[in-house]
Amino acid sequence: MATEITDAELQQFISEGLTQTEIARRTHIPRSTLRRRIEKLSTPQATTDTSDESTPEVYTGVQTAVEFAESWDEFQEMLAWWKERKRALQIEADPEQETERKTYHVQKRYIEAIQRAADLEHVSIMEIVNRAFKKFFDERT
Repeated sequence: MATEITDAELQQFISEGLTQTEIARRTHIPRSTLRRRIEKLSTPQATTDTSDESTPEVYTGVQTAVEFAESWDEFQEMLAWWKERKRALQIEADPEQETERKTYHVQKRYIEAIQRAADLEHVSIMEIVNRAFKKFFDERT
């Protein structure tokens, strides 16, 4: 059963900066009911913002050679992802490179090989499949 509280008590909880969730937990009032009561009081909803208006700490130092070396692989991975993303966006803009979703039945061993190749090269499965089709059809002409 919900604990009945007066508007003054509710106003006190709000002025203490308690969130609606915390007030509901303490008073056993459903949050929807609590929200309606707060609206009737014309009281602004409690915020969950915890910023203290102070200037955040910002790292202004220079990365050491060791730190740089430790993050090099991650940087290369991110760069490869970015290049692939840019390339994919260019393909989408090129009508000759337009893609379409199709379903084909493929042997499981090829599906696994395609996934491994895509993971190793940090490219999409679409890229690997399109290369395979291109090679197949280029050899036929």
